[in-house]
Amino acid sequence: MIKKISLGFLAAIVLLVIAILVQDVDPIQYDPQENVFLFPDSLVTQSFDIDSLKEVVGSNKGLPEGFELAALLAYSAYPQLKDVAIDMKLIPSGAPMEANFDIPTLFGKGKNRKYIIYLNNATNTPFDEILLYSLPFDAQVGILAHELGHTVYYHQLTTLQIAKWGLMYAIDDDFRATHERSTDLMPVYHGLGSQIYQYAWYVRYDPCCVDMYERYGQIFMDKYYMTDKELADAMRKHKLYEKRFEE
Repeated sequence: MIKKISLGFLAAIVLLVIAILVQDVDPIQYDPQENVFLFPDSLVTQSFDIDSLKEVVGSNKGLPEGFELAALLAYSAYPQLKDVAIDMKLIPSGAPMEANFDIPTLFGKGKNRKYIIYLNNATNTPFDEILLYSLPFDAQVGILAHELGHTVYYHQLTTLQIAKWGLMYAIDDDFRATHERSTDLMPVYHGLGSQIYQYAWYVRYDPCCVDMYERYGQIFMDKYYMTDKELADAMRKHKLYEKRFEE
């Protein structure tokens, strides 16, 4: 009896692995080609109504303490996420920023999924200079918009496709680079091109980040993420920014 159960369990695992491996998962994020709002080049000089922004983004969005306005502005760039539950949590360790899942919700209906964006809020880490609390306001909005770009991508996938994506992201360097670099374009596509540009410039050339960039720039940052020059070029070619570059 035990042997039969073990064989059945093994067969189920094999079938699950096969089902994951045969999934077709494209690492590239594409321009939704929708009419979106073009945000000003500088948000720090603007005034915003918090309550109005909360109505725009929906009541199912968690806001990280101390960064509420930056989060609301990033959320507001993605109207397609209004009905999607997302939380942003400050944590004392881990990667600088990471878009993830509330795992149990992956096993129900897609519309009921919940996503979590973890934001490292520690001090005395190797990357203090690029944590959210170190960034200028516009750069904060830009990088949060990048992370939300991941949730847009995840929400289009089935649970099996997410499993395949996670596997490919972990074992295939080119897959990871393609995905992350195309996700850098999501803020561009959603009107926050200037903000992701400012983030990319800051973490490379601001005096506080120069030493870190010299250590990790070519082997990590420029490999997996778009440079400020690449982002500026992408905006220059995008119809959303045509008038801005004519000025």
